[in-house]
Amino acid sequence: MPEKINFTKTALLALEPLPGKRRRVYDEKQKGLVVYVSPTGSKVFYCLKKVDGKVEEIRIGEVATVTIETARAQAAKIINDIAAGANPAEQRRRKRAEMTFAQLFAEWTREARARGKRSVANDERNYRLHLQGLAKRKLSEIQRQHVRVLHQKIGKDSGIYAANRLLALVRAVFNFGIKELDLSLSNPAAGIRMHREESRDRRLHADELPRFFEALAEEENVDIRDYVLISLLTGGRRSNVLSMRWDEISLERGTWRIPSSKAKAGEAIEVPLSTAAQEILRSRASANGTQGFVFPGPGRAGHLVEPRKGWERILRRAGIEDLRLHDLRRSLASFQIDAGVSLAVIGKGLGHQSQATTAVYARLAQEPVRDAMEKGAAAILAAAGVTNPAKVVPIKKGKCSA
Repeated sequence: MPEKINFTKTALLALEPLPGKRRRVYDEKQKGLVVYVSPTGSKVFYCLKKVDGKVEEIRIGEVATVTIETARAQAAKIINDIAAGANPAEQRRRKRAEMTFAQLFAEWTREARARGKRSVANDERNYRLHLQGLAKRKLSEIQRQHVRVLHQKIGKDSGIYAANRLLALVRAVFNFGIKELDLSLSNPAAGIRMHREESRDRRLHADELPRFFEALAEEENVDIRDYVLISLLTGGRRSNVLSMRWDEISLERGTWRIPSSKAKAGEAIEVPLSTAAQEILRSRASANGTQGFVFPGPGRAGHLVEPRKGWERILRRAGIEDLRLHDLRRSLASFQIDAGVSLAVIGKGLGHQSQATTAVYARLAQEPVRDAMEKGAAAILAAAGVTNPAKVVPIKKGKCSA
């Protein structure tokens, strides 16, 4: 039996998502009006009506932005139009197929924000940087070859990782249009093979640190300098540090609480702040106050969004190559491992959900391995009574044995 309730604000607010599938709830008052509740909790009004033997799902709008009265009126109009011989669903599909990619992207970001997607700001940044070539094109005009050429170009200009993230973004935007907006289109990003990625193991090494900190000291943009330092000293993810707020910081307890809405795994993370990190934050608090974002910036985001140019300046001054901002997170973990800190403790500070994730960083730490090799070799030689291993086996010139 279909699930039915009388649509009220309280009743719709109380609807809980079902794990792994979309929940459909009918309105008792208006025939054909339903609310779909996604597994992530988003709620959208639809009108369901059979047209030419096929049930059409006609999207009305999000529960958060469309009133129940408006949804009922829209559903009644759709049903009347169908009775008069029209097919609103097909009309909408044709009209939306003439949308531009920019218009579809705007719809997608609005929906993503309503769902609480944490990477929307980063997706918008990537759109501005790399997808302007698609922005003005009508959706019906965008072919797989356009996306394939774009993917190859970004891979050449900005690297394979950036290219793959952009391909995934275009694919997600089109899938949203097809599934949620009923677009009669094939996804032009579907079936395009990603560039092969290798697990990255770059970190800051001990011999690079003096040059790195000298370059930081010479950085005139205090926000960039402090952002880089806090990233290194907390191991925080780029998006979390950029959007760090003063109400997440407790200098009295020495903690940074990343709320679940910002955490990658959806669970709040409490990051202990080292004395050095606290000193940097206290300095910023004295200079700028403790309201809003720790790293404020212009634009809609309200905080620092793109530190790339400042980061490149620092690397040039330091004479360091092939180091990315995310490598700072890996660097902190690697130095912790070098210092003998357990994987479980490191993982908790970094917000990892499993020790296996933290273990990836363990292979970057050479000092514990070197120490273990030294101890093993010393034990072997001690047991053999050898003090100078170079004299144990005489080497004859011109001969070697395998």
